[in-house]
Formats: sequence, structure tokens, C-alpha cells
Amino acid sequence: MLTKTLFLRNFNLNHQNSLKLQWRLYATAGCHHLKERILDEKMKIEIENHWKDKLSFKLFDRENMKDKFYVLSMFPYPSGSLHMGHCRIYSTSDAIARFHRLEGKNVFHPIGFDAFGLPAENAAIKRKIPADEWTRQNIKHMKKQLDMLACSFDWSAELATCDSDYYKWTQKLFLMLFNDGLAYQNESLVNWDPVDETVLADEQVDENGCSWRSGAKVEKRFLKQWFIKTTKYSKQLYDGLSDPILKNWRDIVPIQQHWIGECDGWNFTLKLKNGKNIVIWSSTPEDFKIASFIAIKKEHLLNHEKLEDGLLEIKAENPFTGQNLPIIVTNEVEFPPFNDVHLGVTSKNENDLEIARKHGIEINNAPSSESDRENVIKTAQESGIGADFKTSSKLRDWLMSRQRFWGTPIPIIHCNKCGAVPVDEKDLPIKLPEKREDVGKPLKQNEEWLKCNCPKCGGDAKRESDTMDTFVDSSWYFLRYLDTNNNQDLVDKQISKEMMPVDIYIGGKEHAALHLYYARFINHFLHQKGYVKHSEPFERLLVQGMVKGKTFRAKGTGKYLTPVEVDVIDEKKGKVFVKGTQEPVEISWEKMSKSKFNGVDPIEVINTHGCDTTRLIILADVAPTSHRNWSEDTFPGIINWQKRLWMTLHDFHYIREKVGEIEKSDKFNEHEEKLLDACNYFASGATFNFRVSYQISVAISQMQGLTSAIRRAPTDVIAFGEQYERALSAQIIMLAALAPHFASELWSRFVTAPNRVLVKSNYFDWNLDVLQQRWPKVDPDYKINFTVKVDNHIVHKTKIPCSILNQMSKEEATRIGLEYPKVIKFLKKKSVIESHWQLYTDYGGTLNLTTEKKSIENLDEDCNEKEQVINK
Repeated sequence: MLTKTLFLRNFNLNHQNSLKLQWRLYATAGCHHLKERILDEKMKIEIENHWKDKLSFKLFDRENMKDKFYVLSMFPYPSGSLHMGHCRIYSTSDAIARFHRLEGKNVFHPIGFDAFGLPAENAAIKRKIPADEWTRQNIKHMKKQLDMLACSFDWSAELATCDSDYYKWTQKLFLMLFNDGLAYQNESLVNWDPVDETVLADEQVDENGCSWRSGAKVEKRFLKQWFIKTTKYSKQLYDGLSDPILKNWRDIVPIQQHWIGECDGWNFTLKLKNGKNIVIWSSTPEDFKIASFIAIKKEHLLNHEKLEDGLLEIKAENPFTGQNLPIIVTNEVEFPPFNDVHLGVTSKNENDLEIARKHGIEINNAPSSESDRENVIKTAQESGIGADFKTSSKLRDWLMSRQRFWGTPIPIIHCNKCGAVPVDEKDLPIKLPEKREDVGKPLKQNEEWLKCNCPKCGGDAKRESDTMDTFVDSSWYFLRYLDTNNNQDLVDKQISKEMMPVDIYIGGKEHAALHLYYARFINHFLHQKGYVKHSEPFERLLVQGMVKGKTFRAKGTGKYLTPVEVDVIDEKKGKVFVKGTQEPVEISWEKMSKSKFNGVDPIEVINTHGCDTTRLIILADVAPTSHRNWSEDTFPGIINWQKRLWMTLHDFHYIREKVGEIEKSDKFNEHEEKLLDACNYFASGATFNFRVSYQISVAISQMQGLTSAIRRAPTDVIAFGEQYERALSAQIIMLAALAPHFASELWSRFVTAPNRVLVKSNYFDWNLDVLQQRWPKVDPDYKINFTVKVDNHIVHKTKIPCSILNQMSKEEATRIGLEYPKVIKFLKKKSVIESHWQLYTDYGGTLNLTTEKKSIENLDEDCNEKEQVINK
């Protein structure tokens, strides 16, 4: 047998240099601990099987919302299979939810399914089964897969948008919009997908003019469609991006601003002599007083004659002058951005003057004034032809009706006598046909379902046959989660006021424009209706980059190849060829896709490496907002970290059993102090990256740093060290947010080790499992960074005890910051006009002093002074 003396001697060798040496000694001596000291994949699976039904977490307490924290991940479309993007999003949201529970927050972490839409309908038709049957099968399967990912979702709040007890309230939401004049029907030139046989919104057509779903070339058709007047809210949605409630929106604000556009003009609807209308956007309404003509692009829907250039036969009525405006087809004028209509003003625009002369139009050289602007806007508002609100030249109302079966029915009844009549709220929901032979048939072909009576006159009428775009379903689901069993309203107003806004919203960056815009619009609308306290629905955003797979593509043909079709001789030097032909192959990282043969099934990864390892791999190394290149080359770092943790707990047990054989060294206290500092340092960093920056990959690096510090501890510190015990407990507790099964097993080994030092600990509770512990706190006297900036340049940095900095007010921080000699010297000749104090609890604080701007001649002198101060 291996002697205790030899074990202890070699243990110290191990922590200095050589794991391999120690392990050879163990092996040759036949140590009975040999099997358990090395962690393999099989053991990880066994650990997860043991713990999967024992992972407890505190469900959201609806009776006490004081410390609520709402973690929302974008709900999935039930395709039936998780992909790596799902794995990344839900691993991230679960880690954040578990962290905040460990911090003592009352966490709400719901899940549901975005279950309507074309993909399910097309798949069901292909398989000759009802869309609802196909969808529910997929939901059932995906729930099992999500369970394999060990996400701590609150399943009591589960919803599916295809359930009538959900879309009943989507229909009520539509009626609320309709009754406020925000939902309307209008004839429009629309994008028609000839494959999916439905209308597409502009944003659902790619840059090549093809459908985002089917890939078919989109056609233009003139159809009557349902719209939601989102443009009425455009300015407040644009201005809302400056709302101080928003955090972590830095990358998203420009996307939303670009989508909305600067709201610096108005829309005006002019009547045509043929009974139709034309909409004109203008940032200078006074121009209507002196306009000479209207120009339209040749692609405009009014150009029925397909003129390349010329006058149309119809004219538009100018209500501001009483005259008629000729309409010219031309692409030679300067149209407002993203517009195909231009108001021609010959007295202000030389090009307009030339166009008017070319087409023999009467020239109007009268000037306009500021009072004309006010008069035009007032007249337009009073006559109901526009100018009710400012909007951008690019934004359009939301075209939300679709011509397929699998969607929320629009609750409108069409009566020849009464027109479009809203369904009575008591008659909601208007359900989809339930007969098997009806499922998949467009509603417009279902005469039996269409027949009804008018709610107003009681006469024969027909239901609206269009269904809603699925973006309507997903524009408010985060509110229904809060109150899924409510059969009286969308959500209880008191609950939603207490719970909203969402504290953090996690999802793919591809939804940062469209979905986010619609969700913000609906929340702004419901805020005005008294449903929510804040107009903005999401406080923090964490937008995820894509998970990309390695693709192989033949250079000559562009054909995608499977890995087995490729010879990789030297990837770094580009020596990659098609097997057999030796044709050069290009390697790139692209969004995972079956057609590109670069997809990875997360369930296969989970079955091979375990759920916890999969979660750690997907979260490590790369910031959540960056794209992730999925490669097995990155696996060893995480796998080896788990092995080191496993060996650490094994050795901890063994040493604690042998404490009678060990003596304290002279450097015991020194090593304990190092562990104390390491525990505070790495816990502080991990906390900041979970709580503030949401850089979970950096938090993992901090935890790995703590592991290295723990493993450097000598034998006597492991045997007797309070700080060792504390650091090890902190390590496992922090890991529990990321790898709950593995951490639970480590914790069970930790608390069953003999000869406890911290018999009664202030840092953790020996009697509770790891998921019930409190996230490690930084010691009150541990010193953290206090940074002083002047005009965003770092001038001075020092360390202050955590307990003092955590309580520091803006006034006190400013007073202290202005007393530092470096700051005093740097501020010579400068006047401080404002100070900003940013405190990150347990991590640090930054004081930024803003000074009065100097004249140009003093800038060089200031820069030289700044360099001297900073260098000192």
C-alpha cells in the first residue's frame, strides 16, 4: 500500500509541478481511491442521472414580488428539435436565473412556445396530418430536450400561442387596437409568396427579392390587407430609446433607430379623381401651398400603364389650395428616403422646375411661410387626411394579415350593410376549425366556418378569412406569462405593473430589429391603457451571437461538402481538397444548417459529454454577444477544468481523513492570506460579470482562476485552512449556476468530508444543498477599485474597502475624488461642471468629472499636462 508519508510528499509535488508523477505512484501502489480520482465521461453521465431529479430550485413566489427578478428568454418555435442556438440561449438564461436565485432574488424564469406559423403548417400538409397535431407532438418532444439541458424553467407559466386560451387574448388585443383606430384595412400593393401563398411584410423579403421562408421570388399583388398603425407611435418609440430605464442596449439602440428612422415629417393622404388615395410624406408641409405636381416612381402601384416616363391621366386633389395636382411617372426627381412619391415644388427646386417644363406643367413660383406650415397641418388634422403625428420617411405601418390557416383568426365580421364589424369580446375566442379535413385548408375556402351573423344588424355576414402574422403573437407573450390562468383579461394589471419591465431579455440578435420593435410598440400601447407601469418592456437586453459550424465548400463549383468528402492535409496552410478529385476546398464558419452539412445536434453532445459539460462549453471562451465557432478543439479546456475540480474534492477528502499525520508549516498563514485574497478577487470578478456585464465567459475564467489558486494550496492548508474551506465552498457554489448536477456532486463530497474547520460558517450552510446556498460575498474590508476620470480619461485609481465604497454616495465620491493630488493637478485651469458616479457593488466604482470645454489654443497645453499627470 502507498504510505501516508509518501502520499503527502507526492501531494505537495503535485501542487508544485507534477500530477503525472503522483498518479503513477498511485497506480503502481494499487490505491483504492484510483477509480474515483479521475473523472471520465461515463462518470459525468452517471452523476447527472443521479442528480437530475434532485435539483431543487425555489419557484417564483407570486405573493411577494418585492425582490422579483424577471429572466426572459425568447420562446422557441416548436420545430421538434433543439439546435445549438437554442442550447446557447437557454443555457445563458438558466445560468443567469440560477445566479440571481443564489443572490436571494425572487426569480421568474418562464418558457413557452411560439407555435403558430407557416413552417408547422407546411410540414403538416406534407405529412398529411393536422397542423395542431404536428405542433403538439413537437412541443412534447422539445420539452423533453429542454429537460435534458437542465433549465430551471417555471413550467407552471407555460403557454403555447396556438392554444385558444392564449390567442383569445391576442384577439382582444387586436380589438383594442381596432377600437382605437390603430388596426385598419386598406388596399395595398403587397409582397406575395407564390409557394406559401401568403402576403409577406417588406422585412420578410430578402435583398434578392425572395421570401425569407420559402426562398421563392416574391410577386407584387394589389390586395386588401389588415395593418396596425405603428407609425403613430414612431416618435415615442424613437425617443424611448433614450429612456434611462434601459441598460445594456448600446448595440441595439442604433438598430432600432435605423429601423424607425428620424421622425422629422408627416404623412398626408390626398384623394385621387378615380376615388383612390395617394400618401405623400413631407418634412415641409408648407410646400403643399405652392406644389406644382406629384412625382411617382415607375414601380408605384398607380402606374397601371407601366409608363417609363410621362403623365398619368388621373390627378390628385390638393385640399390646401383647391387645385388639382398632375401626377408624373419619373425616376429623375429626388424622392424622400425609402419613398416612391415626391411633391414637386418648382419655386424651391431647380430639378422640379425642369421636370415641370419637360411635361408642360404650369409653374408655381409663389413663396411659402412658417404660417403656411401650421395652416397645412391644422387643415390636414381637421379634415382627417394626416399630420396627426410625426414619423420618418422610411417607416411603414405593420402589415399583419396572412392568408394561411395556422394562425390567430382576425376577430372581424364583414357585413354588406354594416361593413367591418368587430366581434363582441364575449364571443372570443374565434377558434380555428377543428374538423380534421379542414385543418390546413385556407380559411377563405371554408364556407361553413366563414358563415355567421352580423353582431350589429343580425344579418348574414362572413368572418374575416385572414389570420394574424405570428409577430403579433410574440409581441405580448411576456405579459401573459405573468398570469396564464387569467380568464378575465390579458393579464392582471396589478401583477403586470409590479413585474414589468422584464429585468433581462435574452435572445438572438436577428430579432433585434423586427420583433423588438413590435414588442416595444405593443407595450407602449398597453402602457397608455394602464396595463404596465413603464412604456418600455425590457430593461436589459442580452443579444446572442450565432453558433456557427465549420463548412467545406468546393472552390470551383461552390458545392457544400460533408466532412467525410474532404481531405484536410494542412488546414492552416489551406491544403484542403475534395477526396478523389483534389479540387481545392474553402473552409469557413457559417450559421449551422442541414444544407451546409455543418450542423451539430446538441442532444448528441449531451449524450456524449453530459449536460453540464455541454452548458459550460457553450458558455465559455466567447462573450454571449459574439458569434461562437463550434469546434471540438475547444472542449479540452472545460473537460480538464472539471477533472481538476474532481481531483481537488477527492484530495480534500483524503487529506481531511489524515489530519492527525500533518503539521502546519511556517508559511501556513501566508498561504491562507493568499487564498483569502484569491477568493475575494475572483468572487468579485465573477459577480460583476454575472450581475452587470453579463459576460458569462469571463465569469467562467474567473472561476477557473480560483480553481488554480485552490490547487496551489499546500497540504497543511488543505488540512487546516479556514480560507481553503471557504474558497472551496465559494468555488462550488458559483459553479452551481452553470453546472448544477456536477456542482451538486462536488458539494455532497465537500460537506461529507471529516474534520471541518468552519464548524459554524458565515459563508455557507453545511445543512443545505448547493442550490440553496447564497452566492459568495466579498469581505467588507476587502479593497476594491475607486477610479477617477476627467472627461472619460483615467486620471487616478486607488483601492478602498468594499464596505465603504458600497455605501458611497455621488456627493461623497465627488468630494473624495477632488482631493487626490493627481486630480487636483490635472484639473488646474479646468472647471468641473458635472460629476457622474457609477457604483458596481462589491466590484468597484468610477467617478467621471466633466469639465468646461476649453478654447482651441489651450487644447495642446491640456493634453501635455494630462500626459505628465498620468505618467507619474
